[in-house]
Amino acid sequence: MNFRSNTIVDYRERLNRVLVYIQENIDSPLTLQTLAGIACFSPFHFHRIFTAFVGETLSEYIKRVRLERAALKLCYTDLPVTDIALSAGYETPAAFSKAFRQYFGRSPSEFRKLKNPETASSRNTMDSDYPKRVVKTMKPEIHTISDQKVLFVRRTGRYDRAASEAWGVLMKFAYSRKLMKKGTKMIGISYDSPEITSEDRLRYDACITMNEDIKPEGEIGVQTIPGGRYAVFLHRGPYEKFNETYGAIFSVWLPQSKESLRDAPVFEVYLNRDPRRTKPENLRTEIWVPVE
Repeated sequence: MNFRSNTIVDYRERLNRVLVYIQENIDSPLTLQTLAGIACFSPFHFHRIFTAFVGETLSEYIKRVRLERAALKLCYTDLPVTDIALSAGYETPAAFSKAFRQYFGRSPSEFRKLKNPETASSRNTMDSDYPKRVVKTMKPEIHTISDQKVLFVRRTGRYDRAASEAWGVLMKFAYSRKLMKKGTKMIGISYDSPEITSEDRLRYDACITMNEDIKPEGEIGVQTIPGGRYAVFLHRGPYEKFNETYGAIFSVWLPQSKESLRDAPVFEVYLNRDPRRTKPENLRTEIWVPVE
């Protein structure tokens, strides 16, 4: 590997640390000095390096992630708009409403009335009876777990492509180091709703659980999946049908369940060791939804 390749690997490793820190502290003040320090770059150069690798300026990235997260809270929680505004980093609801309207084309209160991001985008092509049919046969198990460290590779873009690329890189790394053991779990984290976030900005992490200390290496990062209480659903069938199961969970099960969402990402546990050798109708995937 030449010097330039070593430098790129090192930069990716450092920026991975920053992206993980942002997602774990998105409700807290995020200063240039703090993030540049995590990446071990000078604040003067950090902006340019972040933009070159991520495709957005640091401030644009943080603002977008906070607003998209706020949109999900408006859809799926009863938190007051003022609380959502403060958690998104805005000092007043008025400032939040202005930024929200500029980004989504409607006020937070108008967005909340829709109660569903798919309706908000007018792109809901899902069978309208499907959620009710699925929920009747879908009863989640409730599990409480501890924090789990995972190795991960992140890709952005349309989820099917992003997942395929991320898993290709992670599996090559894992098999070369004999990390795929009997108890190793394969986990996917889809951070964004395709009905809220533009397709080219969707974030997907391919993850495997780790029971030993492994240092980050280039785009192979380390993060912690938060422990706590989860409602676990079993999705049967092809991954292309995930959107229907997610729609059923969030538009039917959640309102009827009296459960409240916890501030942690939803993740998927793939139960088939090699999906390429499994018929699509025989695929089984657990969807873990964080609840209070």
